[in-house]
Amino acid sequence: MTFWQENYHFIKDVYDMRHQKMLEWMENVEKAISRIMADKVYTSAEFKRERDNFHALCKDLYREEVKKWLQQMLEILMAERAKEERKEQISKLDGLIERHENLVPNVNQTQIKVDLYWKCYAYGDELAPHIEFLDGIMLSSTREIAPSCVENVEELIERQEKALNQLETKRNVVKELIAKGKALLENPDKPKFLDNHVQRIEDGWDLTKDKATARLQFLQKTKDAWVGYAEGLEAIAVEFEKADEEMKKVKKRFNLQSAMEDLEKRQQIFGDNKTTIENLYKSIQDNYEIMTMTLPDEKKDFVKKEVKAITDKLDVVGKFEDKVKKIEDFVNNLNEFNNSLKGLDEWMNNADSQLKDIKDASDKMTPEDRVSYTMELQEDIAGKVKIIDENIAREEALLPQGDKVPQDAQDHKNELNRIKEFVLALQKKVISECEQYSEDVKYWAEYKTGIKEFKPWLETYEKKSTEGLHKPQTLDEANTMYKAVKEFADSCQKELKVLETATAASLKMTTHHEADSEVAELKERYAKVKVVADEWIKKVETLVKEWQLLDSTVNELNSWVAEDRKDNNEQQFSLEKMESTLGELKNIFKEKEKLVENL
Repeated sequence: MTFWQENYHFIKDVYDMRHQKMLEWMENVEKAISRIMADKVYTSAEFKRERDNFHALCKDLYREEVKKWLQQMLEILMAERAKEERKEQISKLDGLIERHENLVPNVNQTQIKVDLYWKCYAYGDELAPHIEFLDGIMLSSTREIAPSCVENVEELIERQEKALNQLETKRNVVKELIAKGKALLENPDKPKFLDNHVQRIEDGWDLTKDKATARLQFLQKTKDAWVGYAEGLEAIAVEFEKADEEMKKVKKRFNLQSAMEDLEKRQQIFGDNKTTIENLYKSIQDNYEIMTMTLPDEKKDFVKKEVKAITDKLDVVGKFEDKVKKIEDFVNNLNEFNNSLKGLDEWMNNADSQLKDIKDASDKMTPEDRVSYTMELQEDIAGKVKIIDENIAREEALLPQGDKVPQDAQDHKNELNRIKEFVLALQKKVISECEQYSEDVKYWAEYKTGIKEFKPWLETYEKKSTEGLHKPQTLDEANTMYKAVKEFADSCQKELKVLETATAASLKMTTHHEADSEVAELKERYAKVKVVADEWIKKVETLVKEWQLLDSTVNELNSWVAEDRKDNNEQQFSLEKMESTLGELKNIFKEKEKLVENL
């Protein structure tokens, strides 16, 4: 029996022991790698321990002698062992060797990462004090503050300015650290926590800088609010006093020009005062809002009462405005009153001229026109009297009453009374004239009625008078003509009475120049027609008488002759008488023919 066979169990135990240790070492290396590559973020000290442990495990990474010894020893031990056992042990050792060969690249890669990771952890340690510094500045810039006076705010401003100065001194260091971190980030094998480190310092710097600056600005704004609030309280108190004083100066003035100038001045003063108070109040409110963001509760109540007291005093602006508005209304009403008086004064002069024009031109107007114009003027005056009554009521409301009236106000009263007296007197005149002209209308109507009857008759007989008389052929025709001429003559007498009645009516009118002219013309024309009528009646009457004489003479002669013949049937009548009668008859005939010819 050989040495190996005799000591198999002992050697086998040694082999198994070294095999197990090789296995345990690989497991420890794998665990070290997993801890190093874990997502957990270590402190630098913790990572240093892990790194040192890993390096210690990996000093004899390749284990060539161990693997060679295990292979040789297993070959000797398995030389006379059963095939199945031999196969099992060789497979087990091959697995161990394969596992080791696979572990080596991972270890080499991990060794590279370990160095990178260590730099990153060292970078984190380097960042720590700066991040702590930024956190401190951030905390001081974001913590709640409650200054109770402006001095507290000034202290906080001083601290914040100091903090910002410290930040500024750290600027270059922090920027270098950010650049260093970004350089490490370029390595593809960088650990995950490195992004957070770089992000934290970069964002932390920007955010802290912004917050610190914002806090300083807020503190400065708060200081300005404290100062502005105190100044505003003093300034608005002065403006309230000014408003009270200026209100006392707002008074009625009765001289229109002076009142308008004073109103403009008061409006300007009120507008400036109101704007100033409103701006100051808004500033106080704005400052109050800023102050109350940090004021302690007990101080808030006090400041709130101060603001409420100011708010309560704002009614002085409303009182001032009401007073100025009343004066504005008064001045507007006084101006309207004055303009109304001016308008009435201008109108009444024109109205007086109109009445005078109606009187002066009355002979050129019909009575209807005169009445129409005077009635229109009367209506106009009635309207103005109503306006005067309104102005009297307005004057009583606008101007002071009693014995002691300021002269400026009395001037308005005197002017109103002057206008009132003038217009009422003018109204009486116009009413009187209108009444007279109303009677004229009646007489004018009577006159026109007569003229309308007279003129057509006159025109008819004027035409007939120019046509002349025709020559009658028989006594009947002559008698008919006489009847017509007699009617002509009678109508002349009748129509003359119509004309005289119309003339009498016209003479009763206030003015009758137009009627006088027309009557004179008609009488002149009438006279001509009357002459013709008188001439015609005379001629025709003479003609009819001659013709009747002729006719009666002929009849007498015929009758005489017939009587003589009847009695003696002989010619016993006197020749002398016959001759005499015939001669007379001849003369009558000649006269009749002459009269006919002369028609």
